[in-house]
Amino acid sequence: MSLWVIALAPLIGMFLAMFGAGGGMLTVPLLVYGVGMPLKSAIAASLWIVVVVSLTALLRQQVWKQVQPKLLAYFMVGGVLGSWLGAHLGLAIPDTVQGVMFAVLVWFVAWWMYRQGGSEASLRNQSQPCRCALTLAVGVVLGVVTGVLGVGGGFLMVPALIWLGVSDFKVAVSHSLILIVINAMVAGMTYLGRVELAWQPMLWITGLAAIGCLAGSMILNRFTTARLQTMFSLLLLLVGGIMLYDAIGTY
Repeated sequence: MSLWVIALAPLIGMFLAMFGAGGGMLTVPLLVYGVGMPLKSAIAASLWIVVVVSLTALLRQQVWKQVQPKLLAYFMVGGVLGSWLGAHLGLAIPDTVQGVMFAVLVWFVAWWMYRQGGSEASLRNQSQPCRCALTLAVGVVLGVVTGVLGVGGGFLMVPALIWLGVSDFKVAVSHSLILIVINAMVAGMTYLGRVELAWQPMLWITGLAAIGCLAGSMILNRFTTARLQTMFSLLLLLVGGIMLYDAIGTY
């Protein structure tokens, strides 16, 4: 692996720990451009890297102390179904379409982060009773995103959880990490045996990302999210542009 891949891999874990999201949006491009994996293989590999790194963040932050079990259960059931469906859809659609969808999602997330202005105050809500049918449906939709694009969907999941009744940003991040592990594992198992995986670079990137995850947890406790979110949104704009250019250029 090149030195720039080694340098960037810890960012996967840092952003997952700080925002409960963002891992797959960096992992897929890193595997495609840094390791040379085909897009579908990169998506499948990204799912397993995100599983391990999210588990590291879960253990570090002890998130089980904050969860709302009923809401989490309905979101999880929907996510499992959606991830399974999304993985089958991802295997069926052309790489070009998949690449464009990935780039559009990355740009949408960058815009959303910039619009929020890094303010956790804009991501707060009064805790509400579980709207179970709606929670199930949202879980399915975000699970499909995970399966098709190899991302955990956390940047969509966190505001969705707050809208559905989770009290604030940090509690929503805790729920998001649990759901990302489940959804990514289901989708990753669906891809197994259907695409070729390069296990050696996967293991290296997973280890480096796990180290970054521990660093991200410390950063989250010491700094506000405003500047961090602004910097990450700029990085996502660049990543999305590269992916879109590549997808359209190979059409």
